[in-house]
Amino acid sequence: MDEIKENFLKHIEKGLCNGAEWKIISKNKVYHDSVGFRDIDKQKKFNKDLFFRIWSMTKPIVSLATMQLVEKNYLSLNHTIDKFLPQFKTIKILNKNSNDINETFSSGNIPTIKQLLLHTAGFTYNSNNNVIGEEYEKNKIFHSGDRSLEEEIESISKLPLLFEPGTQWHYSVSIDILARILEIITKDKLINILKENIFNPLDMNATNFFIEEGQNKNLVDTFEFSKQFNKIQNLSLDSRKLINYFYPLNNRNYSRGGHGLFSTTEDYSKFAHMLIDGKNTNGKEIINLETLTRMRTNNIDKLVFPLEITSVNTIKDEKYINDLDGYGWGLGFRVLMKNSDNNPYGRIGEFGWSGYASTYFLVDPINQISAVLMMQIIDGERILKQDFYDSIFRNLERI
Repeated sequence: MDEIKENFLKHIEKGLCNGAEWKIISKNKVYHDSVGFRDIDKQKKFNKDLFFRIWSMTKPIVSLATMQLVEKNYLSLNHTIDKFLPQFKTIKILNKNSNDINETFSSGNIPTIKQLLLHTAGFTYNSNNNVIGEEYEKNKIFHSGDRSLEEEIESISKLPLLFEPGTQWHYSVSIDILARILEIITKDKLINILKENIFNPLDMNATNFFIEEGQNKNLVDTFEFSKQFNKIQNLSLDSRKLINYFYPLNNRNYSRGGHGLFSTTEDYSKFAHMLIDGKNTNGKEIINLETLTRMRTNNIDKLVFPLEITSVNTIKDEKYINDLDGYGWGLGFRVLMKNSDNNPYGRIGEFGWSGYASTYFLVDPINQISAVLMMQIIDGERILKQDFYDSIFRNLERI
């Protein structure tokens, strides 16, 4: 796996990256390394076992917790969300092709638990280029570290859906809504649900919605990639960027479903590798293999393909590549269905997800491989993750 380190050294030299840490487990072999620096000035070494804001890599964890409760018959994938959140019973839907927030209609089609997991429920994100996303931003959805998850979901319920549930795939805040439903069902806080059912059985002791103040020094700083200058730089808090989402360090009352967790490469690797067979290293079942197989199988109707995530800042020029080309969506993960020109090496059935600041993981259940890559670069250059991915799948016979 020297190829991975060599690639990152080249990317660091070009200014595309400051540093990275990764852990790959292939059957009984482990490759765990880091390279680079924690700062642009190259003064602080990028050591192993630092803390990262994992952003949307929170979602697969909450999705798994949901399916654990489905197994225990706490809820059904076909339950509509108004069963738990009555305020959504009268939610309106934006008129098709309308850019007027007031042009809506009522429908008896209420989003289901499954549609939340699939991102087909009709919700959106502040950064998405549509009038509902713009309204999320005006209402400062998720901009506060002090507002509870309950309060944020209440604000979302007062705004229309972007489309009729089940008719489109659109990456969104749906897992945040799902997280609140888990709290209502269990009458417990989200972090307690995750600890009891996932973190404690996997010994993920460093993963939480806060970090201890004494560990602040071990949190990796976040940078952003500038397409204009083709290198990383300090953050710019432009409007409609998800970096405006508040992500507090030491707030023990904070929780979200779609982002918010802090973790380490070591910790997240335990979660990722468990997804091969649903068991921890001691053989304890975390989730039933049949349920897990359903989660990592495409559940999206062919009518809503292709899947794609864009934002107000997306530029579709000659260099643009849709990272989800060839992928479907399971109950919490992207799932590779076919190879493409941009992904000729991946194995069909590979699944995983990523985070806003260039965190990334993949699982290949057939070849029994899990891999976690941690960086903290907003809008990171695509080649950083692609080189990592390709190095693994090109060298399957040797790892």
